[in-house]
Amino acid sequence: MKHQMSSNRLLRLSIKYFLAAAAVVLTYFAVIYILFSIAGTSYRSAAHVLLFALLFLVLGLFLEPFERLMIHSFTFFKTDKHLFILLAGIVQLLFLWMTAHTTDEMISDIWLSTTEEMIVAAVFLILDKCNSALPT
Repeated sequence: MKHQMSSNRLLRLSIKYFLAAAAVVLTYFAVIYILFSIAGTSYRSAAHVLLFALLFLVLGLFLEPFERLMIHSFTFFKTDKHLFILLAGIVQLLFLWMTAHTTDEMISDIWLSTTEEMIVAAVFLILDKCNSALPT
């Protein structure tokens, strides 16, 4: 009986995590699809946009520790608070652009200009800042 309860709990927990991950991927997909539609980006199919969203998310998660390390390195220079915020924003924007550019290069069926890549990076930077301002 105890084993059955723990396996039911594990199943419910696994379903919760799966649904949460699916929600994140679908949100990325929706934002990117809307951005591509507004910007007039050429792509072969919606499946390629979904692949772009998945790769963008995975590559962003892979590069985030390096971004955080670079931002943390600014503390060694004893920078002013306002300058630190500006530099951190620039680093975040550049890493997001690098993620968008690399993802664009990896998928040959999506054709993004550099301006469109920067727009994607700026939108995700703004969304990140809005999300971090929300109370927990």
